Amino acid sequence: MNPKSIVLIASILGFGLLENLLPFFNYRRSLIARILPNVVLAIVNTLAASVSITFLLQWVWQQTTITGLLSGINEQSPAIAALVTFVVLDFYIYWWHRLMHTSDLGWRFHRVHHTELEMNVSSAYRFHFLEVLVSNLPKLPLILLLGIAPRYFIAYDVVFTAIVCFHHSNWSLPKRIDHLLSYITVTPNFHRVHHSQIMAETNSNYGSVFSWWDRLFGTFRQRQDPQGIKLGLVEFPQSLNPIELWALPFRPLRSLQSLQSLQSLKSPESSETRA
Repeated sequence: MNPKSIVLIASILGFGLLENLLPFFNYRRSLIARILPNVVLAIVNTLAASVSITFLLQWVWQQTTITGLLSGINEQSPAIAALVTFVVLDFYIYWWHRLMHTSDLGWRFHRVHHTELEMNVSSAYRFHFLEVLVSNLPKLPLILLLGIAPRYFIAYDVVFTAIVCFHHSNWSLPKRIDHLLSYITVTPNFHRVHHSQIMAETNSNYGSVFSWWDRLFGTFRQRQDPQGIKLGLVEFPQSLNPIELWALPFRPLRSLQSLQSLQSLKSPESSETRA
């Protein structure tokens, strides 16, 4: 079993146990009802990625005509090479995630993720398979041009796997600990704002591993009352099955004005701060 699989299983079991023993939001549906659509999507996404992206990665790492900018320090300064890899890949994911919210085409697919009504560890894998496939393609030239070594890419992927399970979990992490950790990494309260029904909050907190990108680029939002966040999208108040989720990108997009008119929850100045 590879390191990513071990970390994935440990993260799902660990954070899954914590979110059920110490839930932040009270669950309204059974465990099976909450996770089954996400598990189905996760299986399809994993198969799709294995068939395409894994093959392409192997091809990239076999190229010898382009050595990459990091090739000279991969062996001499592994700590620097690993740090650059982590920063570059996470920087890319921040901007890709932001693009998924700011472009109509991207949002068509990404809103599959945001239809989640009761966030839990399995929500980390609630994505349309086409988004998963396309999101990985720009990584390939990055890896090739920078000369990112497989071991550093895998190390980032392992950390990414654990962090996304952590911040999607419904674990009621003590508020002070959550706040302190959020200066470095994305925490549950940090990410719950991103899953708010309020579009101004949905379009914020795009970070995946490092939280500082949102502070640096002005997309950070903090709710003083995270318990008051309503999760999901106002246009989809009901739970959706996998078939409906796969078909979702091909349904009409509502205008911003109609979305705002649907919102029953408003964000008071006293409960929301922005960097």
